[in-house]
Amino acid sequence: MKIIAVISACGGVGKTTLVASQAALLLRRQIPVVTLELSGQNVLGSFLGLPDRSLSGMLAHTRDGQVAWSGATHRNEEGVQLVPFGQVDPAHAIAFDSMLLSDPDWLASQLQKIDLAENGVVLLDTASLPDVKATQAIRCADLVLCVTRPEPAANASLAQFFEMLRADSRKLKIVVNGISPARPLHYDMLTMLRARVGIDALLSLRIYLDDAVPESYARAAHCFDVAPYSQAAHDLQGLANWLARWVKTGEAR
Repeated sequence: MKIIAVISACGGVGKTTLVASQAALLLRRQIPVVTLELSGQNVLGSFLGLPDRSLSGMLAHTRDGQVAWSGATHRNEEGVQLVPFGQVDPAHAIAFDSMLLSDPDWLASQLQKIDLAENGVVLLDTASLPDVKATQAIRCADLVLCVTRPEPAANASLAQFFEMLRADSRKLKIVVNGISPARPLHYDMLTMLRARVGIDALLSLRIYLDDAVPESYARAAHCFDVAPYSQAAHDLQGLANWLARWVKTGEAR
């Protein structure tokens, strides 16, 4: 079982939609997938065809520091398994974060109890840094995908956390999402990002801005199903191919 943490240095970069798309595409490549939501936004299910935000999740099934995964897990029509964060009151959410702060290895120990095939993948959809749920996800992941956008604010946020990411990640790849060829600024930001993080950390695959993504999710579908020849579908399929190679071999450039 491989653990992939999908994280970001700021919100609004498309992290959750990326998790949903890659979960579906990896499953279609015969790789069993569990998605685990580590964010109080509690919206991942909406992108996986499970829009009921009242579904019981990880917090509701955590007792005495132990997660009852079977009770917290839901499955969509395609077979992707989802463990939502669940709706909780602020006091419960604060208490959960306090538990994580007191036990830095809690998430790693609980993930080892998930019943998943050896070739399976757990995709962690985290809150933005420096949230404690994200930092625990980074430390226990076999691969960290940091999603960002080619915008000044996103670059500045990533620069703030990059040294921590590089030090704490077993394998780190930065995925640039939402590139518009019509905006020269985006290519300037890519040049700056490459200079800051280096070629090895920056994934060569890029995801271009495409209206097919929001339009398809508005129809409760993935863009690679609604618009299979769109730019976004091409890019997301490419990322899924890269991840599938990494899952099977541990090697991918």
